[in-house]
Amino acid sequence: MPILSRLRKAAATLAAGMFIALPAIAAELPKVEANMLDGSRYSLEDSRGAITLLSFWSIESLAARKCIAELQRFHAAYESQGVKVVAISTADDPAVLRAFVAKRKLSLPVGMLGEHNVGPLPEHLQPIVMVFDRDGKLVASRAGLFSYRVLEVLAVPPLMKPAS
Repeated sequence: MPILSRLRKAAATLAAGMFIALPAIAAELPKVEANMLDGSRYSLEDSRGAITLLSFWSIESLAARKCIAELQRFHAAYESQGVKVVAISTADDPAVLRAFVAKRKLSLPVGMLGEHNVGPLPEHLQPIVMVFDRDGKLVASRAGLFSYRVLEVLAVPPLMKPAS
């Protein structure tokens, strides 16, 4: 199915009420930091200049576990187009998180949430996806189950716009 058809179908799904708005966060780039499983530190500030899709998730959340494969597929498809995908777990046990990532053979960047000011990330809303444009502005968000098509609807429009 051509990408435009897939995007239209996903947009219709979102318009049908499956989109859950998150509380608005500050207009400036929020503080989001994570300890990545590869030993590095991640900061949302480091992603300026790229379309960035952050997914906050929990191993305990059934919805998040169901969506992680879709996130992996999206990462594989759009990384070469300049979309940065980062899966940030709210777990506090790196060994459990590493085992989860290894079992599912995930290659997308995965880390554990550190300091942030995006507000509460309750498990019943997870996964939570936030999309930031090249200028670091929050342009889309979604809480709950998502598919590959929904990720395209959220992240592809900012990809088509140049940075200001």
